[in-house]
Amino acid sequence: MTNSDRTRFTDQEFQAIAALLGYTFRNRDLLKAALTHGSGRKGKTNTTYQRLEFLGDRVLGLVIAEELYVRNPRKAEGALAQNFSVLVRAEACADAARDLGISEHIRVGQKEKAQGMATQTVILGDVMESILGAMYLDGGLEPARALIMRLWDERLSSRSKLVKDAKSFLQEWALAQGKAIPAYRIVSRDGPDHSPNFTIAVTVEGFLEEIASAPSKRNGEQLAAEAFLRREKIRK
Repeated sequence: MTNSDRTRFTDQEFQAIAALLGYTFRNRDLLKAALTHGSGRKGKTNTTYQRLEFLGDRVLGLVIAEELYVRNPRKAEGALAQNFSVLVRAEACADAARDLGISEHIRVGQKEKAQGMATQTVILGDVMESILGAMYLDGGLEPARALIMRLWDERLSSRSKLVKDAKSFLQEWALAQGKAIPAYRIVSRDGPDHSPNFTIAVTVEGFLEEIASAPSKRNGEQLAAEAFLRREKIRK
């Protein structure tokens, strides 16, 4: 792989990725697309992971929903839905990607690579979903299911502690205190379209606002909520 073409994959790298996934792609273009961020695309015709991420999100959701249903025959719909949201959120997908060790194979631009984009939670989460979408298209549900079960099994276990995401936790805490639902606003947005940076503020009635930055509005809100919870010593 040369610096001038970050999208190129060698046979050796394809084999290394296959070893990580436990699956060998018949259509290598699908795998290449699943690992290519917009900033790492060479030419406008190259495919990125965005469409595969959309599909992979649904593949992950189906497998996780089925596993929760089968493993928890006595849980009500509300409890299942709560666990589901924790297991499929961006942070959980990013953790799975880290466990998989896929970050070094993600294609981003040289500048973005230097900034550590390939290790950011939002990128890792998106790529994890895109890989699942690509596997589904290439080999059907079972290869994707096998990878999900390998990476999510401990999280699905009844012994695993499922922690609510910061935004949901903060909202429930605020309502329990008799306060209005926390409000989020975009303070600023900068950077190029393929690599934006959002600064998000969260306001809770009676408290100073808290600010955080992230490559997406969704992650910015989560980080702002998490920072607020830590600042006020509501949750560690």
